[in-house]
Amino acid sequence: MTEDGAVGLRFANPTYTDQEALRRLSWVDLKSYLDQQGWRQTDRIGDKALVYVPAETGDGTVEILVPIRDDLGDYASRMADAVHLLARLEGRSALSVYQDLVTSGIDVVRVRAFGGGADGSIAIDDGVALYREAGNLLLAAACTVVDPRRSYHARKVTEATEYMKSVRLGQSERGSYVLSILSPVQPRIGGQQTLDLGEPPFARAVTLRLADALAAAKRAANRALAENAFAPFDESVALGVSANLCDAVARLAQVGQGIDIGLTWARTRPAGRPRQQFNFSSETAEVLQEAARIFRQSEPLTDTRINGFVIALDRSVDQFDGNATLVLLISEKPRRVRVHFEQDAYQQVIRAFQEKLAISLLGDIFPVGQRWEIRNPRELRVLDDQDNDDQAALLDGGVGVTGV
Repeated sequence: MTEDGAVGLRFANPTYTDQEALRRLSWVDLKSYLDQQGWRQTDRIGDKALVYVPAETGDGTVEILVPIRDDLGDYASRMADAVHLLARLEGRSALSVYQDLVTSGIDVVRVRAFGGGADGSIAIDDGVALYREAGNLLLAAACTVVDPRRSYHARKVTEATEYMKSVRLGQSERGSYVLSILSPVQPRIGGQQTLDLGEPPFARAVTLRLADALAAAKRAANRALAENAFAPFDESVALGVSANLCDAVARLAQVGQGIDIGLTWARTRPAGRPRQQFNFSSETAEVLQEAARIFRQSEPLTDTRINGFVIALDRSVDQFDGNATLVLLISEKPRRVRVHFEQDAYQQVIRAFQEKLAISLLGDIFPVGQRWEIRNPRELRVLDDQDNDDQAALLDGGVGVTGV
């Protein structure tokens, strides 16, 4: 207990004392948080305070007094009591609860690495990786809101990349090592407790999808291990599970030696669900990485710029019917790929084959069993300025699919 009566709360910003930081908390935000988390009001103490108890108990053994006047002498102490009780009940730091209370217009994604030092620090390379993969995690969720797919490649979804420009990093927190991502959400006009009945704004749709995708990914990982099957992941694509999301979660869990991901919703736009938290172990990360690999193998690469060599024609030159085999790089490995060209491209394909020249085209690459094929080849060009050694360079990893 400090001299001013506030329970020993230490915040990251040294500009404020505990007393000042606690007085900055709005009792309206505290009340909204309790309402959203399922607490219920059981009593009122005149014009001074509201009495709240958890919905699951309601027996009065645990209660929070919400001061409804900020001119009360014990306002800071009451707010401190509330913050510390919530921290204890939710199993997290008082600072993280405090930050949730002061970010009423923001959805907060909080990532906690188990492998941080006792002093709240982390190796710099690990820290960089955590921030990078946390961003990839949110971007993966944003992409699947627009277009649910098994995998997203170098060309991201425009609406998703535009959304990422609005996302901010919050202050890091103690508790192993905790980073926070802040996603501002437009306030709901017509009352704070009104739920979205139609389509939510894109920023809220992203965080809701992230929560659903994390839950689905964890269920799929458990089922995949129990059933020795990939089907649980395949069935979760519509919920936001993708190669990108699986990779991001796996790398977070590996770097963090286990990871907790928590989501708290902006109280100015109620989400209709309480704070959510998901845990992923290093062992689960291995399953997610394998799922990401299979997703990428089974996802077609659409509208892709392809560079490669024609290494075989199905028929002799004078009987060529458009069916040919190319060699190109897919996922940094040389692959033989089947393709059927339309008749107006025959002469270019034959010339490239005979003179061992590279070609460039746009096409859609589809996995077919253990092989690949190019569909809808278009904008074919023979690259006359290529060296004769380029085919060998391709086989050594030099030329391939642009952007993969």
